[in-house]
Amino acid sequence: MNRLGFFALPLLVACTGEIQSENLVGLPITEQVAQQAWVEKALPVLATKCITCHDGSMPNIGYLAGADDLARRETLVTYVPRVVNLGAPQSSRIVTKGAHMGPALDSALEANPIIIWIKAESKARPDDAPPIRTAMVAPMLCTDPQMVGMAACPINTVDLTALGAAGSLEFVIQQVGPDSYFTNLKIKAGAEGLYLEHPLFETYEGGVEPPKPDPIDRFFATTVNVMPNMEVVLGTGTTTIAGFNAAEPLSFKFDVVEKYRPGT
Repeated sequence: MNRLGFFALPLLVACTGEIQSENLVGLPITEQVAQQAWVEKALPVLATKCITCHDGSMPNIGYLAGADDLARRETLVTYVPRVVNLGAPQSSRIVTKGAHMGPALDSALEANPIIIWIKAESKARPDDAPPIRTAMVAPMLCTDPQMVGMAACPINTVDLTALGAAGSLEFVIQQVGPDSYFTNLKIKAGAEGLYLEHPLFETYEGGVEPPKPDPIDRFFATTVNVMPNMEVVLGTGTTTIAGFNAAEPLSFKFDVVEKYRPGT
C-alpha cells in the first residue's frame, strides 16, 4: 500500500518481458482485489504452465493472447468457448482440463490460486443484465427407458423461441436415487437456425424460487450452433445432475440465444 492509502501493483516480470502494471488508484475495491489476485495468484501459474501454447501463436487456443498482462487477463475472462466460469469457479475449464498436450495443474499448488483469482473476478464483474431463462417447466418423468417417446417415457420439449430465436431443448428425465438422469438431450433449431452459449440447468426445490443451478455447471463452456431446421446432441446426450429431484420444476438459462451464426 502506498502512502496515499492505495494499493499499487509492483513491477512484474511478465510472460513477454518486464512491464510496469497500471496503478490501481481510483479503481473500485473489487477491481483492485481482482487485479492483485491476477498478478499474485493466477499469473505466476499461467506464465509457467500455459502461456507457451496459449499466447495466441497457435490457432483456436489463444486464451492468453494480449499485449500485456492486463490484456491477457481480459482475453482469458471473455474467451469463447469459455475457459473461465465466473458463476462456478471450480468448474472452469482452465482448472479442470487435466493433462492434454500440456501438463495438468497441481490441484493444491496451481489450481487453487487460479480459483482464488476467478472468485475475485466474479465480484469485480457483476452481471447486471437480465437473465436469459426459460419459464419454469414441470418435467414429465420416464419410468421405462425402453419406451422413449411413449407414455411411460415421454420426451420433454422446452420452447426457446421467446429467448431470441426459434428452437427447442429436448430431454428425457429419470429419478436415479437422489439425482436426476437426463438422456436424449438435443437442441433443435427453427427455420433461421439457433446459436446458444452456456446452457445452465436449474431446479426449483419445493417448486419455489430462486432456482438452484447445476452444482458443477457442466455446460458452461458449451457453444451450440445449429443450422436451420437441424438438430444436434447437447454434450454427450446424457448427464446426471446430483441433488436434482426429477419431480421438481426446471428452467434453463443461457448466456446467448440467437439465430444461427454462419462461419462460427
